[in-house]
Amino acid sequence: MDYREKTFKEKFTCAATHLGIKPEQVVSLKIRDTVMSYSEYHDLIESLKREAGFEYTKIDNGLQGQGYLLGDEKSKIIIVEHETGLEILYIAGSIASIISLIPLVLQSWRSIRGNFSRKNNLDHDIEIRRLDSNGHLREEHVHGMHAYEASMGSYYLALTSSANLIESEIKEVMEDVKKLTLRLDKMEKQIIAKPKKKKPKTKQ
Repeated sequence: MDYREKTFKEKFTCAATHLGIKPEQVVSLKIRDTVMSYSEYHDLIESLKREAGFEYTKIDNGLQGQGYLLGDEKSKIIIVEHETGLEILYIAGSIASIISLIPLVLQSWRSIRGNFSRKNNLDHDIEIRRLDSNGHLREEHVHGMHAYEASMGSYYLALTSSANLIESEIKEVMEDVKKLTLRLDKMEKQIIAKPKKKKPKTKQ
């Protein structure tokens, strides 16, 4: 296991505890950007509290940055502060997060960041990470040259990524079902082919 995989496993384990799920159900969406002041994160959290009514709780350990658990009764996500950009940790396949929380966070972040991000090279600025069923780190780097210019660019990337993850999980389940079906067929054939033992004759 390399250092990065170990680091993300620790992060996902921490996030999973606060989200009430398993580590392999956590998805990390990172908007790669240079943040000049951490006050921008404070402005983001306060904006979400004021305008969307989201309460938040600080998470001080295990996320490699200051974390905030926020959301409502339906869904929760975790926001993490980084010098290298905003990170959102959410539950794979959580439609409530994808269609409500994540778009609000991204829209608020764009408003707070203003035009600064457009001055940077946005190649590979969106990074999506998770653990697969074997506990190995999976990464997807998305070219996001127009993500900030498009009104909901990052939101659609998050939605598409989650849809792809769900599709991948379904394929894995179908493969497992196929293997199990083949094993059952083999066992049934063995049972049918096995000769029945004759009962010993009882003496009259």
